[in-house]
Amino acid sequence: MLYCVSAAFIFAGVFGVSAIEVLTPGEVFVENGTTVTLSCSFKSRELISSSSSVTWSFLPEGEAGAFASIFYYTGGKQFPGSVPQFESRVEWAGDMNKNDASIRVIQMQFKDNGTFSCDVKNPPDISGQMSFTKVRVVMKEALPQTSAAVIVGGVIGAVIGIIIIAVVTYLIIRRQEHSHDYRGCTSLESVSSQNTRVGKKAESSNDNSCCSSPSAPVQGPVIYAQLDHSGSKNSFHKMEPVVYADIRKN
Repeated sequence: MLYCVSAAFIFAGVFGVSAIEVLTPGEVFVENGTTVTLSCSFKSRELISSSSSVTWSFLPEGEAGAFASIFYYTGGKQFPGSVPQFESRVEWAGDMNKNDASIRVIQMQFKDNGTFSCDVKNPPDISGQMSFTKVRVVMKEALPQTSAAVIVGGVIGAVIGIIIIAVVTYLIIRRQEHSHDYRGCTSLESVSSQNTRVGKKAESSNDNSCCSSPSAPVQGPVIYAQLDHSGSKNSFHKMEPVVYADIRKN
């Protein structure tokens, strides 16, 4: 007994036996009457050789027991399995050099519902677990939404959202611009009114103002009388009146 265990460890050390990892999707939905590719990939630390092999098996849904082989591939050649319903319907779709062990099943039928297994051997990587895929053959209406449709819907939603944000931003900016113009016009109007009281400088300010009123009132002449304040009581000399005109132009 001890000799057998020791021999096993020596064999593993000399020939480098290691585990190979096989990967398949857990569940696949297929439309009845269509062709499906059952994906299978593997990871191995050894180089791919002509002795590498792939075995696909099938177990019908609701049945218990052992899996039956439906396809075998090795040395670049493919061989049919022992299940009559898959005869001439399974073909190689992988590439061993790319760690791809996929197959293609033609015209899927409702009786193909069940579990498919993929088992890869790449000596000296011969130890490893097979991987399983549950296949559900359904009518087209029962197919779940594909990931491509979800991605397209997400992109369309994002584009619509960006357009809405851009339009709202534009409207806010335009509203702020109109509000700014109104305040500026009011400010010019008050400045113009102040300059008018000063004198003729207000003329140019009023002419260039966008808010100047065309019906501004015109101030009439203002007359001032100058009196002679001399020392005599009876001396009162009336001087000529001085007229100052401050006329605001329209």
